Amino acid sequence: MATKSIKIDNLPKKIGLLALMLLCMLGIVFFVKWCLANVIASNANFGELAELALSLAPNDPQTHYTSAVLLERTFSSDDLPKSLAEYEQATALAPNDFRTWRALGKVRSRSGDASSAELAFRKALELAPNYSENRWIFGNHLLRQGKTTEAFIEIRRAAESDPVFVNPTAVTAWQIFGGDLQKISEYIGDSAAVKSALAVLLAKEKRFDEAMNKWNSLPAEQKKTTFKENGDALFNQLLEAKKYRDALLVQSEIGGMGEQSFAVGEILNGNFETDVKMTGASLFDWQIEEGVQPQIGVDNSQKSGGNRSLVVVFNSATGRDFRKFSQTIAVEAGKKYGFEMFYKSELKTAATVYWEITNVSDGKILALTPPISAASDWTNLRTEFTVPQNTEAVVVRLARETCKNTLCPISGRVWFDDLRLTQ
Repeated sequence: MATKSIKIDNLPKKIGLLALMLLCMLGIVFFVKWCLANVIASNANFGELAELALSLAPNDPQTHYTSAVLLERTFSSDDLPKSLAEYEQATALAPNDFRTWRALGKVRSRSGDASSAELAFRKALELAPNYSENRWIFGNHLLRQGKTTEAFIEIRRAAESDPVFVNPTAVTAWQIFGGDLQKISEYIGDSAAVKSALAVLLAKEKRFDEAMNKWNSLPAEQKKTTFKENGDALFNQLLEAKKYRDALLVQSEIGGMGEQSFAVGEILNGNFETDVKMTGASLFDWQIEEGVQPQIGVDNSQKSGGNRSLVVVFNSATGRDFRKFSQTIAVEAGKKYGFEMFYKSELKTAATVYWEITNVSDGKILALTPPISAASDWTNLRTEFTVPQNTEAVVVRLARETCKNTLCPISGRVWFDDLRLTQ
């Protein structure tokens, strides 16, 4: 293909072409500078880079915004007015960006100009009315100005549109209204999400009956999903206060027990048809202490009933090692219980092995079973105990008599099955 050339043979045309080329070059230089400044501003983490970006693109709102953010982060009283000026310039250059208006409102508020801050927050909310964080920040600003009713309108809307703000909303209302549930409901509503958050706050304040009332009013399925995090927090509060019966109920409802069957006054997995966890077991499941001796597991070759039993294998020449195997059981205070099981033994031991029931509150022994025979076929073992008043749980534990000699060798194995409590 032949190349054609355009001949420019007069001065005006040459000047025009040169001017066009110069404009293109200037445009390219400007564009490159603007892009470079924007990239620098977007990634700047110290003041010198922000200043460089500003010098390259003084009319780019991003460079002013970055400079304002970095100046604000110094928390220096001298830098606060500079930060404010940069935010003002950023909003002037990008008047439709709600983020710059929101940031401007924060700095105006820090500077003590509450009325101007409110205007900036309102502008951010006007530009992005469906953005929950705008309502949350604006509501808290109004709250600090004593505009309680208007503040909670915005705070409540934030919580209703984004679950992230539900717990903070409940905490804020709790602090403002001093735990007055009627006032709190009046201002932030009585939705299931609010009830879930209030259940945790009430438990922290030792108002356990009210906490459980709130929790019990929630939809059952949502306790395992939407409100599980608050359920975990409530469970921990109840445990700390030794409210074991309520804790057991909450744990079961949030799915902490898997598919296992349980209830107050019942041993969980007492027939060992479900695997015993070596680690990570919940409080109301079988707990196995770390260690080597004895070995503990399930066995499907020996059983009193069902398909499996628990086997405990001893092989200690000294008898010094004995890791605990236990379960915490929620019970009714003041009630009398029977504890029974079946065992089969092939033990060779100079130590006495038995089961004990202790008070979870103070560790005092409530009952002991007779010792396990060294050799026996399946045998029933039973004891009774009365739960002290103000006690909500006991611990059932495999134990061994303290060795009085230097060596108390223990070897062999014993199987346990069908452990149960009865009133």
